[in-house]
Amino acid sequence: MAIVGAAIVAVGIKDWDWGNGSGFQTIEEGWFAKNTRHGGMDKIGHAFSTYVIADLLTDRIQANASDPTGAPITAALVAFGVMGLVETVDGFTGRHRFSREDIVANGVGALFSVFRNTVPGLREKLDWRIMYTPASFERPGITSETGILPPYERQRYIMALKGSGFEALKNTPLQYLELHAGFDARGFEERERELGYPIERSFYVGVGLNLNEVLFGTGPHPNFARYKDTLPGWAARKTLEYVQVPYTSVYQENRFSTVRRVGTVFRD
Repeated sequence: MAIVGAAIVAVGIKDWDWGNGSGFQTIEEGWFAKNTRHGGMDKIGHAFSTYVIADLLTDRIQANASDPTGAPITAALVAFGVMGLVETVDGFTGRHRFSREDIVANGVGALFSVFRNTVPGLREKLDWRIMYTPASFERPGITSETGILPPYERQRYIMALKGSGFEALKNTPLQYLELHAGFDARGFEERERELGYPIERSFYVGVGLNLNEVLFGTGPHPNFARYKDTLPGWAARKTLEYVQVPYTSVYQENRFSTVRRVGTVFRD
């Protein structure tokens, strides 16, 4: 909890204008529509952050509790509370403000963690990850900002169904592969508007390489399996559970919504 708290405070000060106080304010942000500030990427980010915190806390409770039966629920409630506190602090910053949609998104992330950690075998089969897309994935001019977290225009969220989680696919080449479904939204951010890029929301489907299985699995090929329970091995495995490494997958993109800009006016 100390690590989670320190990380959130650091990001809050650097990325979310914490400390630039104002009176408590609320805002209706919407969800994924073309007239929202981030096209829903902020809502997915809230859900994903809550999910990751809940997942990590689940691991620590299960490792240390004498009776870890309720670990996923306890961890999800704590993570939801932490992210609710984050949203409350946002209410005192004039830039972000308190959003009920963010609270709902936090609840979705917490529930997904409970679902993934209570359904037998699901954790071995399904990962939810973020990819910080390299510049070569994006339009010219879209570069990194100075914050700690990757900006929304450089994020993509991916669900990965892992072959290694299925008994029938173990000890076959398919244990190293994953099926991916992803989403991103582009054109909503200030730099993209300045460059005149259209608003686009896209789904992706594709095939990826399961780096955790390649590096730490029990297959016939030499790897780092004997180090997987060391602290560096654990850190690497957890990182690959939540982070999609670029250039380890191939995708087919479906842009289901495009809104082109003419001056400052949106045109379907």
